Amino acid sequence: MILLQKFLNVFITVSLLSSPTTMERVPQLSLWGEVADFTLGCGHWTLKPQVSIPALQELTVCFNIKFKFQASSPWTAFMYSHPEAQYTELGLGGKWDHLVVWLFGTEWTSPKITLHQSQWYSLCLTWTHTNDRPSLYLDGNLVDIQADTTPSISSSCCKLAPNGTLTLGATHRLVNGDIEIIPFPNPVVKLSLFRLWGRERSKREVTSLKCTEGDLVKWERNNWDTQICAPLPDSNLKCEWSIYEVRLRFAIFRSDGNNTELYTARDIAHNWLRKVLPSSIYLHRVSVFEVTRSSKEDSLVKTSHEDRLVRWSPYYNRFDALVHVNVIPSLDVAAVQIEMYKDLKDAYPDPSGHLHVLADAASIHITPVESFSMVTISPDLVTDPSPITTTTFKTTTSITPTSTTTSASTSAAPATKFTTTPAKVSELYFEVKVNVTITGDCDPGQILSTWLNSSLPDEMMMVLDLQLLPRAQRHHPNLQSTSFTSDKVFVLRVSRESCIFQVRVMKSLSDSQEMAEQIRYLLQTPYNSGSISIATKEIQISRILILQCNTETHQTRKGLFKWPDTLGGKNAIRPCPKNPLRYATRHCKLCLSTHWLDPDLEDCHLVVETIPDLDHVEVTADNALDVVEMIESLLRNHSTLSYQELVTVLKKLGDIVCLSRVTPNMGQALINIISDILESDSNLLPFTNTILNITEAVGDMMVCYEGSSTLVAPAIAISVVDVVPGQFSSLTFGVSSDRAGTKPEIFINKYPFNSTVAFIALPSALQDKFPQNSSNQRPARVKFLFYGIPMLFKSSQKGMALNTFVVSASVTNASSPIKDLDEDVKVTLHHLIPNTLHKDVQCVYWNFNKNNGNGGWDDYGCRKYNSSSDYTTCLCDHLTHFGVLLDVSRTPLDPANEQILTIITYVGCGVSSVFLGITVLTYTAFEKLRRDYPSKILINLSLALLGLNLVFLVNSWLSSWGLYGICVAVAATLHYFLLASFTWMGLEAVNMYFALVKVFNVYVPSYILKFCALGWGIPLVICILVLIVNREAYGSHLYTDVQHSLVPLDNSDNFCWLQDEVTFYVSVVAYAVLVFLFNIAVFVVVLIQIRHMRVNSPAGTRSGLMHDLKGVVSLTLLLGLTWTVGFFTWGPARIVLLYLFSGLNTLQGLFIFLFHCLMKENVRKQWRIHLCVGRFRLEEYSEWSNSASVGVTAKPKSNPPRAPVPSVCSVKSSSTDSTSASSDSSQRDSSCKRPNLGLFVNSLALPRAQRSPSGAGALRSQSGMDPTPGWRNHLLGQQDQR
Repeated sequence: MILLQKFLNVFITVSLLSSPTTMERVPQLSLWGEVADFTLGCGHWTLKPQVSIPALQELTVCFNIKFKFQASSPWTAFMYSHPEAQYTELGLGGKWDHLVVWLFGTEWTSPKITLHQSQWYSLCLTWTHTNDRPSLYLDGNLVDIQADTTPSISSSCCKLAPNGTLTLGATHRLVNGDIEIIPFPNPVVKLSLFRLWGRERSKREVTSLKCTEGDLVKWERNNWDTQICAPLPDSNLKCEWSIYEVRLRFAIFRSDGNNTELYTARDIAHNWLRKVLPSSIYLHRVSVFEVTRSSKEDSLVKTSHEDRLVRWSPYYNRFDALVHVNVIPSLDVAAVQIEMYKDLKDAYPDPSGHLHVLADAASIHITPVESFSMVTISPDLVTDPSPITTTTFKTTTSITPTSTTTSASTSAAPATKFTTTPAKVSELYFEVKVNVTITGDCDPGQILSTWLNSSLPDEMMMVLDLQLLPRAQRHHPNLQSTSFTSDKVFVLRVSRESCIFQVRVMKSLSDSQEMAEQIRYLLQTPYNSGSISIATKEIQISRILILQCNTETHQTRKGLFKWPDTLGGKNAIRPCPKNPLRYATRHCKLCLSTHWLDPDLEDCHLVVETIPDLDHVEVTADNALDVVEMIESLLRNHSTLSYQELVTVLKKLGDIVCLSRVTPNMGQALINIISDILESDSNLLPFTNTILNITEAVGDMMVCYEGSSTLVAPAIAISVVDVVPGQFSSLTFGVSSDRAGTKPEIFINKYPFNSTVAFIALPSALQDKFPQNSSNQRPARVKFLFYGIPMLFKSSQKGMALNTFVVSASVTNASSPIKDLDEDVKVTLHHLIPNTLHKDVQCVYWNFNKNNGNGGWDDYGCRKYNSSSDYTTCLCDHLTHFGVLLDVSRTPLDPANEQILTIITYVGCGVSSVFLGITVLTYTAFEKLRRDYPSKILINLSLALLGLNLVFLVNSWLSSWGLYGICVAVAATLHYFLLASFTWMGLEAVNMYFALVKVFNVYVPSYILKFCALGWGIPLVICILVLIVNREAYGSHLYTDVQHSLVPLDNSDNFCWLQDEVTFYVSVVAYAVLVFLFNIAVFVVVLIQIRHMRVNSPAGTRSGLMHDLKGVVSLTLLLGLTWTVGFFTWGPARIVLLYLFSGLNTLQGLFIFLFHCLMKENVRKQWRIHLCVGRFRLEEYSEWSNSASVGVTAKPKSNPPRAPVPSVCSVKSSSTDSTSASSDSSQRDSSCKRPNLGLFVNSLALPRAQRSPSGAGALRSQSGMDPTPGWRNHLLGQQDQR
C-alpha cells in the first residue's frame, strides 16, 4: 500500500510538472531593456508612495535619455519635491541647448551642449553636503555648470528632504499633498535606467559602474506608477555587465519520503543551477537558507501551480537562495535577466528520479551589482509587486560600517558544495601557484578563470582571487607551433603564464595532504575546448594556516583607523574620522601569510593636510612607521621647508627613533626622509647638529641585522658593523659616487679606487676603546656615516669653504672617549672642485660645541698628510665628522647686496650695449663725423666696450653648458676685451697729450694705424701669453663635474673668468693700474693747460661752472677714470663704493652716447640731415667750420696781421686737404700730420677768438699766427658755436 502511494505521488507530480498550466508566466520585476516613452502623448511616471527616499546628505542619480525630436522648448527629465519646501529639492531638465540642474531652489546651467536626436545619452548627477555645488556627468565626462543666481540656501548645510515626490518626464507641484503635473506642450524625451543611490559616486564609479542597479530607487516595475505610459522595449539601449546577484525561492519535492536538510538542499540547488544555466554563466557562490515561519504563513510563494503540487506531494521543503554569478564575457543586462529567468522558472527533475526542483517564478530577482557581497545573508524574498521596495536582510556573519559581528537569526549554509552533515564539515584553504601553457588566441585571464571553474568541482571547491603574475614578456614568438591542413598552414599562438590563486575546500575530517593531491590531480588533467588548450606544470600547493588579519591601528594623513579582526578574503569597513558619513575599506588578503592590504581611503578627507598638523599626531611604538609614511607623503609636495616645518619634522623623527624599534626597513625610511630634507632648498644651518644626532641615533638603535647593515639614500649613507673586540685589527669604509644624483655605493674593507669620494681607515689601536663583553651590554659596533650635501655644514672660518663631502666614524657604547689614539685615523677625501691652483687646504672635524652649540669646523687633532689637485689625506687622533676646507680668500658679499649688484650690472651692460651700438653706427655711417683722429679713436673705444659688455652678458649662459673648452674661450675673450678697453682709454690719453702738450714739431706717420696696432695688439699678446703659460688660469670657479647641489660654500657665481690669483693681479690689476696712472697724469696736465688758457683769455669769453663741469665729466668717462673706484672697495665704505663702481662703469657706454652724440651739435645736424623728414629735416650745407669733431676753421681774411711766433703746417687736415704758408721766419713748406683734440675738449670753456668785422664767422688771427687746422684752431672755432 505504501509503495502504491509513493507511485501515485510521483505520477501525479510528474504529470502536474508537465502540464501546460506550468507555463503560467509571472512578469519580471526588472525594467532593464525597456524605456519610458513620453513622446507618445502620455505625460509622466511617478515613484510609488511606498518607495521611501530617506533624508540624504549625499546622493547619485543616473539615467539614460534620448530625444525623439529637436528640443525647441524647455523639458524635464525628473523632479523631486517635498510638501514643506517652497522650492524644487532636486531635478534635471533642459532649456534649448543647455542642461539645467535644480538643487534646493538654485538653478545650475551648463554651457551650450548639442544633444543629437535618436541617440542615447547617459546623465549622472552627484552631490554631497561637503561640497557647495552638484556635479553633472554627460557620458562620463564632467560638465561645467554655473549657478544662475547666488544660492539662497547653501547646499553644504542641507539634506535632501525625505519622503518627497518624484516624477519622470514632467515638472510637478504639490497642491494639498497631491501631485499636480505641469505639462509641456511637446514632450521630446525617452527615458530609461533611472536609479538613485544614497551616496556620492566618484567619476571613476560613474564611468565604470554605469550598468549597476540603484540601492534606493531601482529601475523595476514595483518602484514606478507608469500611469498610462507602459514601458516599451528598445533594442538600441544596451548595457553590458558581468556581475549579478540572483535571489529566489525554490521548493524540493521528494518521492522517497525523506525531508531535505539544509546542506543537502545547497548541493541540490548548486547542481540544478549548474545544469540549467548556460556555460557562459559561472557560479561564484550559492548560499541556501531555510524559509522562516512567517514567510510560510504569508503564503506569498505559492502559485496555483505549486499549490496543486503541495496538495498532491506531501514531501517537500522550501528554501531561499542567494546566488552570485559571473557572466563571461559581459552581456547586456536585459538579455541576461531574460535568459536566466527562462532557465530558472521551469521545473527541474533530478537525474536520480527521487526529487524535483521548482522555483517560484515571482521570486526570481536578477540584479546587476557592483561587486559580490562579502557577507552571508538570508533574504526575505518578495514574490510579487508589493509596497516593499527594498529587501531586508538577516545578518549571519557580516561586516557592518562599525565592523561588528552579530549573531545569526537563521541558519545559513556556507557557499561550498559538499554533501555531509554540518558536524563533520570543516573548511581548508590552499594557495596554488602554477605555470600554464595556453595554445590558442585568447585573453589569458578570462580563459584561466574558465578553466579553473570547469576543472575544479563546484560542489567541493571554490577558487578565490585569481591573479596573473607579471612577466617582462608573456608571449614568445619562438614558441609558435604550426599544424598543416591540406595546403594551408595555421599558426597557433602559444603563451606561457604563471598564476596564483587560493582554493577553499569543504571536506570531511580527513588528511589535508589528500586534498592537496586531489587539487593537483584535477589541475594536471588536460583541458581542451576545441580552439584553446591548456597544459600545466610546476604546480605548487601550500595549505593556508593563517586565516584572518589581526586587529591593527593605522595612523594615516586621513586620520586614525582601528581595523578589527577580519577573516581572510573579507573587507573591513570603518567610518572616516573627518567625515563619518563616508567609509574607508581595507581588504584582508588571504594567502600563505594572510595580511592587510593598503586601505582604500579615497572617500575620506585629509586630517593631516600640512606639516604643522603633525604636531597633533602622537608618536607611539605602534604607529611609528605610519608617521614615517605620513612625513614622506608630506615632503613630496615641499621643495622648501620653513624653519617651523623643519622643527616639526625633525622633532617627529627624533621621537620615532627613540620610541620605535629601528629595523633596517624603518632605518631606510628614516634615511630617505633625511635625504629629502638635505636635498630641499631649505636653510639647514640652524639644524645641523640636530640632523647629525638623528642620523647617529639611527645607527645606534638599529636591530634585526646580522654582522653589518648599510642604508643608502641619494644624499646620505649609514653603515653599521658589529666587531669582536679581541679579533679586531683594522676596518675601512669607502664611498663611491658618480655625484649625479644617484645613490652612493658603500664598500667595507676594500681598497679605494678612482671613483672613491671618501675613505676612512680605522687603526687597530681602536680596539682598546671597545666595550667589554657583558650580559647587560650590546656588542661593539662601529658606525660610519656619509653626507653627500656639503651645504649642511657651514664654515666658521672666513675665507674657507668646504671642498669635500663629509664622512664620519664612531663606536657605539665606547668604554671611553675616542681621542688621543696611538695610531692615527686615516681619512682620504675627494675634492669637489679640483685644487689645480694648489691653494691651501685644511683638515678639520665638526665640533658640536662651537658657535654657541650650533657646531662648526675645528682642526684640533687633525693634520694634512698629503694633498693633490683631486684628493687630500688627513690624519686624526680621534673619531668624528671629517672634512677638508679650501682657502677661497675673496670675501663674499651678503646675498641681498650681491643680488642687487648683479641686477645693476646686467641692466647697465645691456643699456650700454644698445647705446654703444648706436654710437658706433652713427660715426661709421656719417663720413663727415669720422674725418678726424679723435672720432676714429672713439669708434675703437666704443667697439672694445661693446665687445666687453656683450661677452659679459652671455658669460653665465655659455658657462652653464658645462663645456670646459667653451668656458676657457669665453674667459679669454672677456679678458681680451677688458684689456682692449683699458688700452684704448690709455690711447685716448696719449692722443690728448700729443694734441695739448706736444703741440709743435710732432710728426707720427700712420698715426691711427699704429694706434690700432697698439690698441688691439697688446691685449692679444697678453691673452696668448696667459694661455701659453697657464691655460688653466681661465675657467669657471664652479666648473667641475659635480652638480649644483655640491657647490662649495663661497657664494660664487657660475662665471667663466680668470681663476688664478697671480694671473689676475698681473694681467688685469697691474695693467689697469699702469693705464689709469698715466690717464690721471694726462687728465691733470690737461686741466692745468686749460686753466692757463682760461686765465689768458680775454674778458667776457669765460664760461660758467656747469659748462666746465660738463667738460671734466666728459674727459673722466673717456679716460676711464671711473674704473679707479674699484681700487677703493674695501673698509666700511666698501658696499657704497661697489654700488658706485657698478653704476658708473656699466653705464659708460650710455655716457659716451650722451656726451659725444646726443650733446654734439654736428652729430644732431647729421641725424636731421639724413634721418629726419618734413620740417625736422635740414638741407646739407657746405659750412662745416663749427664741427667740433672735424676741426675746420673758417677761411681767414687776406693779408691778416701775423704774430712773430712759429706755426705748424699740415699737408692734410682732418677734414680737407690744404696747404698753408710757412711762418715768416722760415718761408718754407712744412708737411706734418697733426692730431686733433677737439672731440675731448669741445665742452670746455676756452678763450673766444676775436671776430672780424668784415664778415660773420671770419676769425682774426692773433699776432701773425697762421690759421692751421690743429687743435688750437679747432678750439677757437668751437667758440663760434656758442
